[in-house]
Amino acid sequence: MSATAQEKICERNLIAAYVDGELDENLTKLFEDHLEGCAPCRAELRAHRLFVCELDAALTDSGAIPVPAEFSRMVAARASTDMRGVRNRSEHRKALGISMVLALGAFALLGATARDSVFLVAGKFLATCFRVAGFVSTAVYETIAGLAVIFRVLSRKVIVESGSLGPVLVLLAVAILILSRLISHYHRTGATE
Repeated sequence: MSATAQEKICERNLIAAYVDGELDENLTKLFEDHLEGCAPCRAELRAHRLFVCELDAALTDSGAIPVPAEFSRMVAARASTDMRGVRNRSEHRKALGISMVLALGAFALLGATARDSVFLVAGKFLATCFRVAGFVSTAVYETIAGLAVIFRVLSRKVIVESGSLGPVLVLLAVAILILSRLISHYHRTGATE
């Protein structure tokens, strides 16, 4: 076989197909002849067959590993006895101090995040309160302005256009009566001292 033909067989990488039995008779014969003279392909074929054998063994194995009785109790006992005396008191204090610093740092970061959330909620609450107060004050102002316009129109109709002083005197009498009632109520409650 020529050197270029052998290089072409190496380039085609027929090892997987050869191991799986997928090559036809002519190509199988050609590949087997090539293997006699090519050490790298023989090594690759050997590695491929080993891989396939290991893969078959791993897939056919049940996978159950026998565990001795009371395995977890033995591991826990061994772990506790192995760690006793490993750390001294100063290392415990250092670990506690580092843990406290980390906890305080975490609380500070959480507090900073929560602070932003609290201020955001408080700001929205105050903004809503100011809007409600503005609405109520505007409503009261508009109501008083509307009543003033209504009283002005009514007083003009009753007093100016009728030309009589009777309604004015009645209004004055009602105002004096209401004022006297308020003053007497003020004195009865003992508000003056």
